[in-house]
Amino acid sequence: MGRPLSLRVQGEFTDAKQMEDIVVGTYGDKTIFLKNVARIEDSVKERAQEAYNNGLQGGMVIIQKQSGANSVNISNAVLKRLPAIQKDLPSDVKLDIIINTSTNIENTIGSLVETVAVTFVIVMLVVLVFLGRWRATFIIVITIPISLIASFAYLLISGNTLNIISLSSLSIAIGMVVDDAIVVLENVTNHIERGSAPKQAAIHGTNEVAISVIASTLTMLAVFLPLTMITGMAGILFRQLGWIVSIIMIVSTVCALSLTPMLCSQWLRLDPKKGKLFVLFFTPIEKVLDLLDTGYAKLITWAVGHRTIVVCGAAVIFVGSLFLTKFISTEFFPTQDNARIGVTIELPVGTRTEISRELALKIDKEFREKYPEILISNFTVGQADTDNTFGSIQTNGTHIISYNINLSSVGDRERGLVEICELMRQDLKKYPEIKTFEVNAGGSSESMGGQSTVDVEIYGYDFSMTDKIASELSNKMKDLKICSGVHISREDYIPEYQVDFDREKLALNGLNVATASSYLRNRINGSTASYYREDGDEYDITVRYAPEYRQSVEDIENIMVYNSQGHGVRIRDLGKVVERMTPPTIERKNRERVVTVKGVVAPGAALGDLVSETQNIISKMDIPSDINLSIGGAFEDQQDTFKDLTILGIMIIILVFIVLAAQFESLTDPFIIMFSLPFAFTGVFIGLAVTGTPLGVMAMIGVIMLAGIVVKNGIVLIDYTILNRERGLSITHAVIHAGKSRLRPVLMTTLTTVFGMIPMAVGTGEGSEMWRSMGMTVAWGLSVSTLITLVIVPVVYCIFAKNGVLRKRRKLAAELKGLEKL
Repeated sequence: MGRPLSLRVQGEFTDAKQMEDIVVGTYGDKTIFLKNVARIEDSVKERAQEAYNNGLQGGMVIIQKQSGANSVNISNAVLKRLPAIQKDLPSDVKLDIIINTSTNIENTIGSLVETVAVTFVIVMLVVLVFLGRWRATFIIVITIPISLIASFAYLLISGNTLNIISLSSLSIAIGMVVDDAIVVLENVTNHIERGSAPKQAAIHGTNEVAISVIASTLTMLAVFLPLTMITGMAGILFRQLGWIVSIIMIVSTVCALSLTPMLCSQWLRLDPKKGKLFVLFFTPIEKVLDLLDTGYAKLITWAVGHRTIVVCGAAVIFVGSLFLTKFISTEFFPTQDNARIGVTIELPVGTRTEISRELALKIDKEFREKYPEILISNFTVGQADTDNTFGSIQTNGTHIISYNINLSSVGDRERGLVEICELMRQDLKKYPEIKTFEVNAGGSSESMGGQSTVDVEIYGYDFSMTDKIASELSNKMKDLKICSGVHISREDYIPEYQVDFDREKLALNGLNVATASSYLRNRINGSTASYYREDGDEYDITVRYAPEYRQSVEDIENIMVYNSQGHGVRIRDLGKVVERMTPPTIERKNRERVVTVKGVVAPGAALGDLVSETQNIISKMDIPSDINLSIGGAFEDQQDTFKDLTILGIMIIILVFIVLAAQFESLTDPFIIMFSLPFAFTGVFIGLAVTGTPLGVMAMIGVIMLAGIVVKNGIVLIDYTILNRERGLSITHAVIHAGKSRLRPVLMTTLTTVFGMIPMAVGTGEGSEMWRSMGMTVAWGLSVSTLITLVIVPVVYCIFAKNGVLRKRRKLAAELKGLEKL
């Protein structure tokens, strides 16, 4: 016997023409080949949807990153491969980028890096102006890079990247990171100026303020650590913010209590030599600061002597600021200028692709001529094929035109994204053939940072009734000046061919609905019979009716269906083919039918303004009892987030009070310190009203941050006041001396934080819109709170301290009286 061998039949086609000789059957004594009944075409798949780039027909390839992948790395890798791919393409085929989301990320990061650098310089200049010493300034500023290195170590250990959130966190923290070092160095400097040796001054000066420094840091941790536990969309933004700021504050405190006094003992001197340049620049500044000290001492002396007037005046200021809330609008997230616009145009149902294409090219040409800011204008038109996954999940059809427009960077153009979108809406209103259109700033209405919309959800089972209410509401919202455009989610009924099978006829022919439907699907859409391999690539062999045999009702009626015995029956003998209008896609929410009327907030208006007007419209409408209306979308998310942040803010305030009570071992002193908190809200209300900034999620986070920031000034004042009383000073003298001694460190820490926030509050770079309201809120809140805290906290302390002394005297008098009776 020979050795065993395997047997293999090689049946793959080596040429497409070989399929012509496939035997598909016999008729009499004749063999029927595939070429006798079909055409074999080696071609591309049929495409009904077309894509155009800057007016030229082309294709569109979408690259989607996997979950957890880095967008910038993937984008750079793709861009690196494009030149090599371009070389292998025909000379008339060009590759270009339509939308690159990583560009916005890189530009935003670049803007934040610039903000961090500007903030660093501003903080350094503030410290230099107040201290007037380069060595002292260096001792303070060196805390910043050390703290930043600690935050980078956290990012490395946790596996996070240096992204938009982390850079924003660094920008927020830079102004606050030097606060503790400023308090320590300023107190050490005072001891040196009184004649103490640098080393002794460093030891005693640090010991005096150590408690206030630690208490300040603990209050900051009480604010930022809870941010790490926020869930949902806000949690994605603020979890990393909470961790980074918390770590930076811990490291800065350790530096302030160890590195700062050590450097002070080595570098600071009692009478440093002052050069001509120093005298020229810093002598006027020193005079101004001395006048400020003297003026504040007089103010605090007067305030302590007129406590009732001061307290009543502060109460009037706070209550008066509450009336400003009437002029403050609300929003969810601000609209970001990411240089992307999405436009969807709907023509009457049944419009042919040729007509839609002609209109699309006309609008595309007009847009590119009128808006030189456009870099790439891409649009698709026509019905997407069944295997076009991206096209099938979007609204498409022969009457639908979808644009993806990419603009130049925000720094390279004069007009903003929202302004261009509004002009485009006005342009599209001039076309009578357009039934409805939607222009989305940011590319998509669902994206965070896109243009705000008010979504009115109409619940009801009756299609005609909900359609009527949606149309009525839409018409009334269009009349509002603060509404740029209105879109109804439910589309018009569309025509389609439907086959009504006669089940009795199917049974008589040995068929069922599933078998007949399968034959129909294969004839119209085609079925993959096999695969054709060529040069290592694999192509589908699709069997379907030729296009000319699947266009009309008659063509469908003539389709042959075979039963299990091989007998053929035409569709017309099994049922009826009719053209009907199919109902729209049924949207559901909470298992109820819903249609959404979406109104776009106009430039200059806020989400809360349009919500208020929409609620007024709904209240005047006649709504049947079985129809329910509610406002969802961004407004619903805003209300849920505001509720969560309000609860979080209250918990943080309570936690700050508990931390202070534990640190001072008293309930009275923390209560006095917390008096600075209401006036932070006063500053926020004034800032929002004056600048016309809506109250959004970012501003709410700024308000929560203020709960830990503003009490730091009160801690410094009260801690030093207690120290003065322990040294034997009276209540009034202790308060005045503490205020005068701590004025400069309070102003320095406030100004470093405020000026550190200003680059974020007035930033104009890409992505700056997201953080602008937070920076503005913190800057205004801290500024106003500090000005009032410097007066109200010492006054309130005098009131409570005096009452405490009187209670002790009454208690002592009662004890003495009891002893006399004995």
